[in-house]
Amino acid sequence: MENCKVTQDGLRQSIPPKSMMRGLGLDYPPREIKNCLYAFYKQEVEKRKNKMIFTDQLKNIISDIGDFLTIEDRKYGLFLPGYVGNGKTTMMKAIRDVIAYLTEKGKISYYECSKYPYFITANQMVNILISDLTEYRKMKGSKFLFIDELGSEQTKVSTYGMVYRPFYDVLSYRYENMLPTFISSNLSPSDIKEKYEDDRVVDRMREMFKIISFKIDSYR
Repeated sequence: MENCKVTQDGLRQSIPPKSMMRGLGLDYPPREIKNCLYAFYKQEVEKRKNKMIFTDQLKNIISDIGDFLTIEDRKYGLFLPGYVGNGKTTMMKAIRDVIAYLTEKGKISYYECSKYPYFITANQMVNILISDLTEYRKMKGSKFLFIDELGSEQTKVSTYGMVYRPFYDVLSYRYENMLPTFISSNLSPSDIKEKYEDDRVVDRMREMFKIISFKIDSYR
């Protein structure tokens, strides 16, 4: 029988198997991961009709992310803060595609019905909560979750007579279950507390996330 718990809103929430509750430390050579990141990042840049410029900054970011994916044994989240238009979303998609590629190769195990990474914007996260609680629970419990443009969404919403704080709810669940989470944002780490008005958000992000700041020149 599937393990589950009843949440405060009375809904049943699946609990990931203990064997799946792990951080990163992907079992793949770091150099190959970095090469894959470069290739998928370049593909995303060119898909948008832009020219790939492989600067030293970008090289260092790819190297740091590759090390995070393959070596990190404590942090299980990655936070990419930076200015608008400098490639954060592109890198998030590149990481997603690397994980999907490794899943196809059988290098990463996955939950049933959660084979591929779940990629959404922060605004979409809120819209899913309002429109489809079943899909919201699926998103919240996915093995790999990517949240793009954090900080652009409403921090509190009302639905079905309940008041939710979507990001806090998702973050808390993934913190408790040690689920790999990737976030990009125009907010700096110091802006997070002001935006979400909760010390626990800052504390949990500090424990969960490795921060890699994006300071690449804008493609726009």
